[in-house]
Parts: sequence; C-alpha cells; structure tokens
Amino acid sequence: MSSQANTQVAPNCCDVAPEKVATPLTREREVEPRYHTRRVDEHTWQLGVVLPGVKRDDIEISLEENELEVVAHRRHNVPENWRPVQTERPVPTVYRLELTLAIDVDPERISAKLENGILTLNLPVAESAKPRRISVE
Repeated sequence: MSSQANTQVAPNCCDVAPEKVATPLTREREVEPRYHTRRVDEHTWQLGVVLPGVKRDDIEISLEENELEVVAHRRHNVPENWRPVQTERPVPTVYRLELTLAIDVDPERISAKLENGILTLNLPVAESAKPRRISVE
C-alpha cells in the first residue's frame, strides 16, 4: 500500500483575495421605507419618508395622476482604498415607496426636503379638490 494519499492542500488563508472569502447571494435588496402622513392645514398634507444613508441626488420622486412614487438608492460609503472582508447583514440599497393618494394634489406646488435621513414632501391640495360654497339663485 502506498503511503502517498490523494490530498489537496488548502490554500493559505492569506493567499485568498478578501472579496473571494464570502460572496453574497443577492446583489441588491428593495425595501419599502417607513413613512407617516399628517395634515399641516386645510390646504396641505405632509408625507415623511425615512431614508437613512440616502443623499439628495439619489432620490427620484414622481407623481402620475394620484400615484406617488419615491425611489431612493443608498450607496455604500466605503473609503476607496478600504475593502471590507465581510458584512454581517446586507444593507438595503434601494428604497421604494408607492402610494395612491386619496386627495388631488397640485403637482406644480409639491416641495421636497431631505434632512437627517427624513424626506419631507409637502403636498398642497389642488384647487379643484378644495371645498367650495355654492350660492343659490
């Protein structure tokens, strides 16, 4: 019997490139962000959307009829010369919120502001949706 066995030598742990140690199964995860609504006054509603780690330039807001959509991309803020070996949890990279508004809003007067990870949308009620007094002749 031969004393030589068919063995493979495991590579030295230091010979493996850091990005090859662990490979994620998914590249991107889409998450519906938390949000809240409140009435500012009789002419304006406000929508607050929680978007941690998102920059202003990475947010897209669209309104088609009464369908409001907010899409935000969270970029990984890792220094260029630093490569993590492994992260414990995948960080959500795309936030998507799709809402059907129960009110008609004036799309020309909608405003948006991002501060401390909270996107605030002011949604002015459209003139056509405001209550009117009708006189009787």
